[in-house]
Amino acid sequence: MHLKNKKTKINNKLTIIDWIKLIGFVLVYFFFIKSKDVIINYPYWLLFTAFAIVVVIVAILQYRTIQKEYSKTEKEDKLLFLVINSLKIAVIAYFVSGIILIPFNYYAIYNSKESPVSSEKCEITGISTYSKNRSIFFNFKGKTNVVNGFKPIMEDIKDDGKFENYYFAAQVRQGICNTYILESWDIIQK
Repeated sequence: MHLKNKKTKINNKLTIIDWIKLIGFVLVYFFFIKSKDVIINYPYWLLFTAFAIVVVIVAILQYRTIQKEYSKTEKEDKLLFLVINSLKIAVIAYFVSGIILIPFNYYAIYNSKESPVSSEKCEITGISTYSKNRSIFFNFKGKTNVVNGFKPIMEDIKDDGKFENYYFAAQVRQGICNTYILESWDIIQK
């Protein structure tokens, strides 16, 4: 029995190849995040559709493995087992659906280069200046968007709703699917 526990512990460790795959996966996902961040009015219906399709595919592919493990799970742990595996499938599906949409994002960015640059003044709805999450929230053509970034003025206008006296000035190009590609931005006084 002691030998079996030792063997189980060995099997639960990530190998170097697993770590390399995980790091590669995260790096590829980073390209999705970076490309999505410059797209204003992102078509989230596309992300949700890809997510739903990938959830179904991953669930089908994992069904037999999960079923075998579920039958070995003790009665009081069955609910926890299902919750953990559902979360695992959802996380995998979210990352995979993001990776699947990388070509769409870069095509949208590339396609927008043919459109002229236009200037838009947008209402600021909020500012976050926390060191790890510096972002500005704004309305663009009726939709709320967020841009991660920082300008020194954000610290000054964050408190007491002072941001309402400023515009989010965006230089954009029109893209596909009613999206806009953010070329540059600034915060200007009204």
